[in-house]
Amino acid sequence: MVAVLVAVAALAGCGIADTGVLPAGEPARGGLTTDSSSLLRVYFVTPEGTWPVSRPAPAGDRLQHAMDALLAGPTAAERGRGLVTELPPASRRVRARTAGGRVELRLPWLVRDLRPVAVSQLVCTAAAGAGDTPGAATDAGDAPTAPTAAAGTGDATVIEVFEPGMTDHPWPVRCDASGSAVPAAPAGSS
Repeated sequence: MVAVLVAVAALAGCGIADTGVLPAGEPARGGLTTDSSSLLRVYFVTPEGTWPVSRPAPAGDRLQHAMDALLAGPTAAERGRGLVTELPPASRRVRARTAGGRVELRLPWLVRDLRPVAVSQLVCTAAAGAGDTPGAATDAGDAPTAPTAAAGTGDATVIEVFEPGMTDHPWPVRCDASGSAVPAAPAGSS
């Protein structure tokens, strides 16, 4: 028994000696972070609703590039993860531009011919392309949930949806925190 105790004590002394802190060079660099100004946010559809994905942002009109990327549809890898688009094929380009703190979105389809989730794809992609973080502001009386880039107003970007042949009285909508298109107050109302 004494021999076992001596053997255990001898083995306990074997090991790695404490060396303290040693210099190891500079911290690791890189990783999965990317400057968000170099990315576009485009909304596709899952069984639960819309889902944002990132696309590289080419130089030029970010808003129009975002709409073009939306119409191009999900990549093969995104389709493999279950993302789809509910937008029908378009005979013309969806045109988007900022105007007076709002976004004008000119569609090649009638809104009544689109599923609600397809309208949400368009509206939320347009809001993100204009620099808004969907859900950044809430209805009047509530505090914003996050900073917004929408003209510094504290309101979510209003998207004015124009159907083919429509020159006035667009549909004013915005993207809410859930990634859904919701009615917005028309221009000039409070």
